[in-house]
Amino acid sequence: MTKHGFTLFLFSSAVAIATFRDEQEFCENESCNEREFDKSHFYSDVKHCGEIPLALSHKLLDALPLDEVDGNVIRTVKRSVFSESQPSPLKEPLTLAAVSQDVLRNILDLNESVIQNEEFVRCVSGGKLFPGSVPLAHRYGGHQFGYWAGQLGDGRAHLLGEYTNRKGERWEVQLKGSGKTPYSRSGDGRAVIRSSVREFLCSEAMHFLRVPTSRALSLVVSEEPVWRDPFYNGSVIKERGAVVLRLAKSWFRIGSLEILTRTGELDVLRTLLDFVIKEHFKSIGTNDPDKYVVFFSRVLNETAHLIAHWMSVGFAHGVCNTDNFSLLSITFDYGPFGFMESYDPNFVPNTSDDEGRYSIGAQANVGLFNLQKLLEALKPLLTSDQLSQSQQILREYPQIYHQRFHELFKAKLGFLGNEEKDSYVIAFLLKVNISWIVFFSNCTIINSLIHFFYFNDIFNGQTVSSLINQ
Repeated sequence: MTKHGFTLFLFSSAVAIATFRDEQEFCENESCNEREFDKSHFYSDVKHCGEIPLALSHKLLDALPLDEVDGNVIRTVKRSVFSESQPSPLKEPLTLAAVSQDVLRNILDLNESVIQNEEFVRCVSGGKLFPGSVPLAHRYGGHQFGYWAGQLGDGRAHLLGEYTNRKGERWEVQLKGSGKTPYSRSGDGRAVIRSSVREFLCSEAMHFLRVPTSRALSLVVSEEPVWRDPFYNGSVIKERGAVVLRLAKSWFRIGSLEILTRTGELDVLRTLLDFVIKEHFKSIGTNDPDKYVVFFSRVLNETAHLIAHWMSVGFAHGVCNTDNFSLLSITFDYGPFGFMESYDPNFVPNTSDDEGRYSIGAQANVGLFNLQKLLEALKPLLTSDQLSQSQQILREYPQIYHQRFHELFKAKLGFLGNEEKDSYVIAFLLKVNISWIVFFSNCTIINSLIHFFYFNDIFNGQTVSSLINQ
């Protein structure tokens, strides 16, 4: 029935560069018309696994409009934020390949012994539901490679519910790779091992590198065949299916708001935006007439800081479009991602990104693009004065980003204070093709007050000062 693999503990270092493009589910060659699902993909007699002490709730159900259309059909969804959708269980035998001890203990309040329970494996793979769970698929739209793609949505993910832990923290629990939803379009709703392993490793590594991120509890793999063309060259191969159970404070994205403006559903837009502010931006007064401007300013600052932070650890997001750009943290959805050993501004983790739109050197610019689209989504709710204020806030993004990036980089180098030459040193180092792993392990601070560094084995004993003056 169920096999248990390794248990994953803390991550504190980068993982390998991801070179494959994740299996994106575009609707390129056919329109997203209604098509009946194969009923074999779904099951109606879902049983709750009461043996697992993890009860979920669903504040979203009462606060936000739910899709009124029943039935498992791929369709264009209107006037709603979520659709009910049951996960499709992976075929057994299942293997619990990895578990994050930190998520298990410190977020979900579960004892390590729970991973020996076969019911736990079924719950975290979509075979059974946790008590209180009502699986939902989120409706959102967005841009892909700079072009509006219309309705996207959770095509292979199911939001199971919300868990409040003993520390009072609320986390939304979601399965990825758990089967078809009304938003699957031409996709099969599955994920394969290679992309699932990348997500599991990267999300946990980013957390322990102190970068705001979604978290991963578990990785379950199956013998179920999933057909993919990993190099997009017409060579379809059989891969194994996998499901990741992941958590975030919220899965709302810029695209969650964007689709509502595009379709003219401004009442739903206002309802969703007010909910997001109330639940996740509690310092913003709900009765503040300028709350949407303040919200935009907060998201802009956090976006600038987030990208600067992931850039400072050598992370590259391969497709950070508005559809998968979270309002709160990094989420690992469509597209590749990975860590670089050396800083190459032309490095592109996405093999299908021929123009280098998501190269490491363009990450901050894509963040600006996303914020522009967020402002467009908010525009119908803003007065002319508020729009003018927001446009001014948008112009401040480059300065906020560069300031935060320099702060993080200076901290790595051990620079104290704020000297004029700091920026020159950082700019110089980013142009040098070196291994950052070797660099930071061999860099010795001699005198931080005068910025006198010896870079052992990298610059042959020369100092930064002599190199800058060459």
